[in-house]
Amino acid sequence: MTTLEIVRNSLLVLHFVGMAALLGGFLSQFRARERKIQSGMLHGAYLALLTGVALVGIRYPLHDENPEYPLPDNAKIFVKLLLLIVIVILSITAKKKQAVDSGTWLGIGLLSFTNIVIAVFW
Repeated sequence: MTTLEIVRNSLLVLHFVGMAALLGGFLSQFRARERKIQSGMLHGAYLALLTGVALVGIRYPLHDENPEYPLPDNAKIFVKLLLLIVIVILSITAKKKQAVDSGTWLGIGLLSFTNIVIAVFW
């Protein structure tokens, strides 16, 4: 295993942790009467965004080192990045409020789930 592969795998683990924090914060409040954006959700979104961009960036040197590593699908990356930016914006604006309305809260959760589905099936 090369150094680049170790870095990629470490970034991937951190990316999973970020998405788990985001989706876990959403699911933990599923039955709550008054929902709010927890700090862990916002930090998870930041972590997923940062590591996602780094994962795309590291694919190019990995491909140069070993052509078996495919280059990223830019259309897929664009869609996932757009979804995550919307999630971050919704989370930041909702974090400032005492209680989050159901539409915003549900939007954050569904966009997070959609992002995971795109990662797996596209």
